[in-house]
Amino acid sequence: MRRLLVGVCAGLAAGFVMNQFSRAITGLTGGREGDAAAPGTNRVGRGAQPPQATAEAEQDAAVRVGTSAYEAVTGTRPPPSQELRLGTAAHYALSASLGVVYALMEERRPSMRAGRGALYGAVVWVVADEGVVPALGLSRGPRELGPGVLLYGLAAHIVYGLSLEFAYARLKTESAL
Repeated sequence: MRRLLVGVCAGLAAGFVMNQFSRAITGLTGGREGDAAAPGTNRVGRGAQPPQATAEAEQDAAVRVGTSAYEAVTGTRPPPSQELRLGTAAHYALSASLGVVYALMEERRPSMRAGRGALYGAVVWVVADEGVVPALGLSRGPRELGPGVLLYGLAAHIVYGLSLEFAYARLKTESAL
């Protein structure tokens, strides 16, 4: 049980660092993470999804998942003022879940920690961001995105993986797993 809690905490910390990376890049680029980035102004707090949105950045995959979860639980559509918060919650839920996967797998597959977590971040990017999410129609696929957006997404996920490993290793040591 302790390993799961460490994974959740490390995943949340890594999701936060990924959001700070996204905030920094968005600030440096004036909100255009790369060629073919989705238009829109509210681009932070939801990982690397906003530039990959099928329409406006404010309706990225995280917002769409958060909104759908809200509708499934309440049976009603959320107020528009809450949609971005729901997207942030969805981003952190995925970050925590991926932290748990990391915690459960690292003991059986130590190679997963290669590159101090960078490999895991890159695999998450390939499988989730460029595979599952577009296949579900929640974002544009890699062939619809410019190289700048792809590089931005990969970099954001490598930052996630590095941060996850850093937090996981520290928390694991602190909790004596």
